[in-house]
Amino acid sequence: MVIRQATPSDIDEIFGIYKQIAQTHFDNAPNAFNPPSQEDKRFLLSKIQDDAWWFAVADLKGQIVGYTMARLDKNETVPFLTNALICRLNTIVVDQSIQTKGIGRALIDACKKWAEENGAVEVRLEVMSFNQNAVGFYEHIGFEKLSHTMCLSL
Repeated sequence: MVIRQATPSDIDEIFGIYKQIAQTHFDNAPNAFNPPSQEDKRFLLSKIQDDAWWFAVADLKGQIVGYTMARLDKNETVPFLTNALICRLNTIVVDQSIQTKGIGRALIDACKKWAEENGAVEVRLEVMSFNQNAVGFYEHIGFEKLSHTMCLSL
């Protein structure tokens, strides 16, 4: 398996994997997420082509089996927050049919390397509370809880 930069020609395979996680999010939190659509495909393609984003894929024998996208962020507006450079891991998805084979860890390791090479001091991500498999995975590889995002439906 190779972790490499995504290219526009990868978009159809990326979108196939994306639809898995997008549908799961919509099914579990329809007030927060929309069902997957072609608009999402255009969004993903725009991030592949945007130099502000690090967009990588896990390529297993020519087949895309996972992807991740991240960006660097530095607080410059809120005085009580540090202005340390942070890697925001926006998305990491592994095809449901091949999870628990080390692909997620390889994507995280590649993201950590990219973040370190670019001066970030930590990697942060958000995960939905209903996604307990992902929560367990992140905790297993060393992520710690930093905050809780809560909502009150009206």
